Amino acid sequence: MTNPLVDQINLQQTTSHSYTSSWHHDWTIGPNLHGGHVAAVVQLAAQTHFTTTLAGQNQPDILTLHLDFLVGCVHQTMQITVVDVKIGKVTSTIQLQVKQKDKLKAIATATSTNFSRPLGPTAKSDWALHPPTKPVPDFEKVLARQPEDNWIPSILAGEIGPFTSQLIVLQPRGGFPVAGVLDSWYTYPGERIDSTYLTMMNDVMPSMSDTLLHNNGPFNGHVLFAASEAWAKENPGIPAPLTNSFREAAKATSIDMTLALDVQYKRRLPKEGLEWVFSRIAARMLDGGRMDLNVTLCDQNMDVLCLANHTVLVVGDQRKYNGGKKGKL
Repeated sequence: MTNPLVDQINLQQTTSHSYTSSWHHDWTIGPNLHGGHVAAVVQLAAQTHFTTTLAGQNQPDILTLHLDFLVGCVHQTMQITVVDVKIGKVTSTIQLQVKQKDKLKAIATATSTNFSRPLGPTAKSDWALHPPTKPVPDFEKVLARQPEDNWIPSILAGEIGPFTSQLIVLQPRGGFPVAGVLDSWYTYPGERIDSTYLTMMNDVMPSMSDTLLHNNGPFNGHVLFAASEAWAKENPGIPAPLTNSFREAAKATSIDMTLALDVQYKRRLPKEGLEWVFSRIAARMLDGGRMDLNVTLCDQNMDVLCLANHTVLVVGDQRKYNGGKKGKL
């Protein structure tokens, strides 16, 4: 299984409790690194720690991951230092500090488990996505570039977050009629999605604030869908070529800043990885620039893979898209 993301991270264990990570141009959003990729670095460091330094605990999986983003990471190598907070027979907890040139950028905690070892009872609930999502796509049709009945493909290739150019995104026909709910399917053609990719994908989405406000931000879900729908009418089955630019982003009236991210993993992914992942993004409230985001990621069978919560500030500032110039958020 090829894994360009892990190759880009290039995690190096320098001592039993310290690691370094590279960065890649694909992760950049102006002067900063995409928060989902920073989270992926932390996830990989935690997973490596649980399977090397703490291998004797036989807890190779991450159950929960919490990150506080203190200062935006910039175009520099990251240093990750680990503290073993609790070493237990069932779970263990570690703290991770992310620094760049000795400046603290993020603090995280991770708790381990072993998904192959039951710890208690199992029972099904009646939980379901509400409102219901469109039927699962015919993925063979999508990859054969034939029109799909319920979903429209697109590829976003622009200056902001170049990593999106590697993703095929499926948006539901009819768009996003329920305010605060965004559904999508994602795949990396020729690649497979592992737990590190999955962590990053908790931060891959249209801008919920742009979408709720119907503004001119570069990631307004309604605008992205309208462009995809118009393309699909003339080019059925062919992914819509979407783009963005720093010039366009300069017109944005606000930006989203994730202060904290909580991820709960629900299962171990298959060794061969996943081809497609479904994403449901939901916001309960945007009030005074403070917004919550709930993320549900599922596999092709609509089984839940992980749940995430973002604490987001929506602020009137365009420095995030400042064309690569350094600036503090």
